[in-house]
Amino acid sequence: MLDDIRKIPKDRFPHHIFIIPDGNGRWAKMNKKPVSYGHQKGDEVMEKILRDLSVLDNLDIVTVWGFSSDNWKRSNHEVNFLMRLFDKTIKDLKEEFLSKDIRFIHIGRKDRLPRYLKESIDKVEKITYNNKGKIICLAIDFGGDDQDLRIINRIIEMKLKDKIDLSFMYKLRDGEGLIPPADLIIRTSGEMRTSDVGWLNGAPTELCFINKFFPDISSEDVYSAIIDFSQRERRFGSRK
Repeated sequence: MLDDIRKIPKDRFPHHIFIIPDGNGRWAKMNKKPVSYGHQKGDEVMEKILRDLSVLDNLDIVTVWGFSSDNWKRSNHEVNFLMRLFDKTIKDLKEEFLSKDIRFIHIGRKDRLPRYLKESIDKVEKITYNNKGKIICLAIDFGGDDQDLRIINRIIEMKLKDKIDLSFMYKLRDGEGLIPPADLIIRTSGEMRTSDVGWLNGAPTELCFINKFFPDISSEDVYSAIIDFSQRERRFGSRK
């Protein structure tokens, strides 16, 4: 299947893939395991997928939604486990980011994250800042509505007198405008919605829903989504 992926022309390839890794908890329950086991298994799957996607020449950005602004409603035990897991994952992948010239970017709020996680994010963002290869973007404490409110409040604080254009708005987004809307959003677990992903679900975005819990998917499932994407007719508001 990887050979088929490499045959896809650049203009038919999704340059930005956004993955919503849903279903870790339900997978754990189905297998009579604690939720933390599901998250651990999901993390292993995600690291494997990121490594496999990093070799695809025509793919520029992969974004993973690790923790939404609404996920603070979960138990303290689960939240604390996830924060430690994110910290471990970022540290595990740091050397690969450096060796593969990958830039790491976080989107979402940092002010509510544990200090150790914020420090890890800041460190890896800093040491990969000048990397020119792919971008791996991790969304933690991210939500579209929350992002919009933060942008509005920043504009109010700036006390601008000139009119605001779209390019200026984009630069106020998390990631300093480097993360455009996704070309392809992939959501697992069979849920047929994108949730509050904000601008990441934009005008050019195609959707793919995989009817498997995230710990059960593989890189081949993502490859299949890319091949399906390449075969779709995308008109962007025009007519053929």
